[in-house]
Amino acid sequence: MVAERLLRPQVHEPGLARGHDHRQRRRDRPGSGRLRTHRGVRLDRQGGRHGRAHRPGRRRSVTSTHLRTGAPMTTRRLALALLLLVVAAPPLAANDTDRDCRGLVGLTDLDHAVEPGLRVAASKGVPAHCRVRGVVNRAIRFEVTLPDDWNGRMMFSTVGGAAGFIGDTTSLLGRGFAMASTDTGHEGQDRDYVRQPEALLDYAYRGVHLATAAAKRVIQRYYGREIDYSYVKGCSNGGRAAMLEATRFPDDYDGVLAGAPAFRFQEFVPWMIGGARLQAKHPLTAESFQLLGKASREACDALDGVEDGVIDDPTKCTADVFDLNALQCPPDSTRNCLTAGQLQTARYMYADVVDADGNVLSPGVPPGAEDAGDWATWMLPTARRGAPDQSLIDGMDVLLEALMRFEPDFDVETFDPVADRDLLAAATAPLDVLTADLSAFRARGGKLLMYQGWNDYPLRPQRAIDYVRDVEKASGGAGEAADFFRLFMVPGMIHCSRGPGAWVADYVDPLVAWTEKGIAPERIEASRPGPEPEFTRPLCAWPEAARYSGEGDVNDAANWSCVLP
Repeated sequence: MVAERLLRPQVHEPGLARGHDHRQRRRDRPGSGRLRTHRGVRLDRQGGRHGRAHRPGRRRSVTSTHLRTGAPMTTRRLALALLLLVVAAPPLAANDTDRDCRGLVGLTDLDHAVEPGLRVAASKGVPAHCRVRGVVNRAIRFEVTLPDDWNGRMMFSTVGGAAGFIGDTTSLLGRGFAMASTDTGHEGQDRDYVRQPEALLDYAYRGVHLATAAAKRVIQRYYGREIDYSYVKGCSNGGRAAMLEATRFPDDYDGVLAGAPAFRFQEFVPWMIGGARLQAKHPLTAESFQLLGKASREACDALDGVEDGVIDDPTKCTADVFDLNALQCPPDSTRNCLTAGQLQTARYMYADVVDADGNVLSPGVPPGAEDAGDWATWMLPTARRGAPDQSLIDGMDVLLEALMRFEPDFDVETFDPVADRDLLAAATAPLDVLTADLSAFRARGGKLLMYQGWNDYPLRPQRAIDYVRDVEKASGGAGEAADFFRLFMVPGMIHCSRGPGAWVADYVDPLVAWTEKGIAPERIEASRPGPEPEFTRPLCAWPEAARYSGEGDVNDAANWSCVLP
């Protein structure tokens, strides 16, 4: 029932079906220099291609333009006439002016409302650029920024959490990228969109896809030529959205950068609800997190041969090494210790959830950064969204109720996080990454670079490793998968950023070199911000991990190498 309601728009909406090819165009007439789209709207190709030659075997990123069939015929004809006048004009010059930037309003049609562009002066390291905002499909807001010195590349920034805001559109302008982002079809951080099937689809995947097409139109019109390479980046929900571009719309992007992707909701939501119930009964506190962090590092930091405040491989920090029982309060004290109830909550967080046959349903949180912020952010009450007595994990039952609203017999209060998780399959399907088959993305020359913190609380790292193994099986082996997909584990990093490890890294340059030159990344240097001494480490392509050479400054990445464990 849920699947029927939520998945129907994906099947019936023009241009969004999985097998639809937006690139199927035919010549309007010999020598016309125009292409006709599947809707019959002519797109001007004056200026031709000014970039690299098309490589055999590599499919270009594509853009689609379509008109809703429900519009009155007279309105549609008027829009067509206006659009033909706009696109028949010469493309805007690369040496943009204020007039050229404002002129992008001419891209408005029945599907896209584009505001006049605004020239933004250089400021605080961000170069001068043209900023364009618009709306596609009535509700999906997008923003595009266009630097004067364009390098032929596009970077789309997806957004985290519940979305509802425009993401980063300035960080790479200084490196020549045109940038874009979207709010995915709603404003603000509440989750009302989950109760609206169309809005949920916009948030799930359609918003990024349609905003991508709109952004490409703006970029190509402004510079007067096609985009050379298109990239998308995001972390958490943004990582999920980036991965869905590779699985659902493999022709949208050449390179995908997915950080700590929020996927596998059948595992994620039940695990959170189970933790919330225990936290309500036996709450861990900020003091508890400090105690657990200190104890876990004391027990396991030296397992990698270096005591540096980081547990490089938390999978080795097992229960027999990190003994929680040593933290239990004596009968006459509750200071600097955990009560029996708090130990029960802590054990749930660390342990894998298994079924009756011993199969892992949900991996636990690796030890080592309990005091770095993630545990407190997710487990302690905050004033977010007007709910001062609610933590983020408490809010999972609200999300679950909204997702399961079409199931009259569903009761979140009696939901069993182990026995009932299969009930969520249909309801979470639009949001999820449901396949490890990336063959279409691979065939067009696409590259997927994923990074994941080893100490991520909400999106535990084993999930990313499991996905790599699934892709390897689907692709014919580890070697085949490594040709287009690599995972970089980040020791000591919590969710997306921060933590005791070296977590500041440039993933964009390695992705660009891999995508455009075929130079696969083996290691990426990362650093930890803060006072001296500088702390740097290599991040290694999984399954390799960093190992100290035994000589030189232990805080210098040059003295570490990537090796198989």
